[in-house]
Amino acid sequence: SLFADLEKELRESDKDKRVEFYTHDEEWKNKLITGDSLPVMESLIKYEGLAGKVQMIFFDPPYGISYNSNHQQRVDTPRNEERDRGDDVLTIRAYNDTWVTGVHSYLSHIAERAYLGRELMAGDGSFFMQISPDNQHLLRSVLDEVFGKSNFAGQIVFRKTSAKGSGFLDSTYDLLLWYTRDLDRAKRRFAPLYHERKGTDLAGQYTRVETVDGEVLSLSSKQLAGIEPAPAGRRFRPVLLSSQSGSENYQFGYEFEGRTYFPPSNRYWSTSRKGLDRLVSLGRIIPIGKRLYWKYYADDAAYVPYRDIWEDTLSTGFGGTKLYSVQTPPSVLEKCILMTTRPGELVFDPTCGSGTTAVVAEQYGRRWITCDTSRVAINTTRVRLLSQVFDTYRLRSASPSGGFDYETMERVRLKTLVYDMEPESTPLLNRPIRDTNAVRMTGPFEIATLGRYSVEDWQGYIAQDSSLGEESRLGDYVDVICRLYMPNSEVEGGVGLVHAIHESADDQIGISVGPLTGRVTARQVYDAVEDARALGLSKVHMVGWAFEANVGEVKSELEASGDIAIELVMIRPDALAEGLKITKPSELFSPLALPEIEIVRDGDGVQVILKGVGLFNRKTKKTEYHKADSGYIAAWYLDEDYDGDCFVDCQMFFDFKKAPNLKPAVGGAVEADEFKLAFTSEPFEPGEYRRVAVKVVDVYGNESTVVRDL
Repeated sequence: SLFADLEKELRESDKDKRVEFYTHDEEWKNKLITGDSLPVMESLIKYEGLAGKVQMIFFDPPYGISYNSNHQQRVDTPRNEERDRGDDVLTIRAYNDTWVTGVHSYLSHIAERAYLGRELMAGDGSFFMQISPDNQHLLRSVLDEVFGKSNFAGQIVFRKTSAKGSGFLDSTYDLLLWYTRDLDRAKRRFAPLYHERKGTDLAGQYTRVETVDGEVLSLSSKQLAGIEPAPAGRRFRPVLLSSQSGSENYQFGYEFEGRTYFPPSNRYWSTSRKGLDRLVSLGRIIPIGKRLYWKYYADDAAYVPYRDIWEDTLSTGFGGTKLYSVQTPPSVLEKCILMTTRPGELVFDPTCGSGTTAVVAEQYGRRWITCDTSRVAINTTRVRLLSQVFDTYRLRSASPSGGFDYETMERVRLKTLVYDMEPESTPLLNRPIRDTNAVRMTGPFEIATLGRYSVEDWQGYIAQDSSLGEESRLGDYVDVICRLYMPNSEVEGGVGLVHAIHESADDQIGISVGPLTGRVTARQVYDAVEDARALGLSKVHMVGWAFEANVGEVKSELEASGDIAIELVMIRPDALAEGLKITKPSELFSPLALPEIEIVRDGDGVQVILKGVGLFNRKTKKTEYHKADSGYIAAWYLDEDYDGDCFVDCQMFFDFKKAPNLKPAVGGAVEADEFKLAFTSEPFEPGEYRRVAVKVVDVYGNESTVVRDL
């Protein structure tokens, strides 16, 4: 309601001021995907038809140095505690699997994703890989193989947040390896970026100064280094007045101050005799030795291009509070995106993290797709996008694909002087012109997950602990999990989704185990229930490491038939890693927590109140109930009229890390309480389906959904 109320107020009081978001052609919606980047990229190529459609990929993989630096445990803080390891088994397994055979499997992990990235890239597209100096020499070899050495565009150095003590020189930088699909085509579309000239930009080349009296002085090394003050005047650098291309008409002798000068052998004057006369009249020519140079003053261009060392990446910090344990400064992404893409073009990041790529792409009107295996990363990014307030830039057409209006810089060049032209005007692509009458929020985006599964997902093996008094041996994954959960269960040998049956005097329970490296999907729940009915069972226990967010809704739907009961059971993340020493199911398994809500109706309509949520305590190994205001809820979302297919966020509740400054754009302040997490929805009227869905995200990134009929 925050933006809705603002927009209503503004439209009634001042129609020039507005709350808006960018929309793209063909009703495009950006995508935030939960899942490993390898199958996500395969799906984007095969099923989404995006091969050759991505203009830029930014890949920030693990650096191959430390596990804990690449995994965040909670949504609400980037600080990890060694005693409280994260419980996202998929993230842990995805990272550890990278190192099964050491650096070989690490490089294979990179190469597989780079090859798929190449398939996604447009012909003139760019691929950036962020890495530390430790393994960059190895990754250069891999990427040379993937893209071809001739398509290497450059290596960029940028300052990072802190030094890494090594006992020798501290490391203060990270690297970007920049490759292209086709270097020649990428060069033609490359857009240089500029920054305001600083004093440090003068030291290397602007070695002379012209005083107010017209005297030309060469600066000493101490003056160039800033140790001693430089004389007052205009700094300039001499530029040789010859070039490698030209005709015989540009190889004449030219007399200046009583001496005749010629261009060097096999070179030509950069301009005609008339042009040289023009430069003399402007006082722009200076002889040095046997050659003529022209004076290029520092103030001929107030801006200079960025090169391959980016010193200013920390000047703007993280654009607010740091949200993630490994977070790239937004200014790094800004430069990569603005150099290589245009508004409306598509950017892909296979390692979402805190969502910096998505936020920067949204800021500058690019379309985006990003993915991550970590629930913490996905939910951190979701809240970051929803809570962001962006500058609005002036569009040249109805959508960003038409481009922005930009600030410009004026630049004096040789031809400007020779032909008495106005200074050249160049757009500053990193400085689009703001529309100060609007507040902009995030445009439409979809949250998706990889839901496909196959029989092969269950055909994994695990090593049993040799300390149990017997030799270490391989045990079948499904067999081990079923016997751990219910020791007397009878493991089925078929290919159905009921993997085991537990019989007691009272009843029979079917057990269905989630895949070793994936989530229990809604589809698996449906199939397991069908198989259980075929076997004449009335109870099914779904046992898994992680669950898709909508399985609670599926459970309610299937149980509504009245002929079957379903239990959703979480496996403790370290159940197998600790060697199967604990055999009590109560210590290895716990019920999947679902939100508790209350629905009330008054004269204004229906309201949903979030009462609390169950949360698995990894220390006590039990599920504990927590009230809504206990600090364990990171965000919750309400679909006011749930159709049973797609969850639509009608109302969203989260805590702004930092309250946005809306006053300059909308002319009014917002109460501080509006930026805090609320637990009672705004009133609404029942819709067509007369059904609501509530999705809750806890601080560990676990999602669960409950559905209620009105």
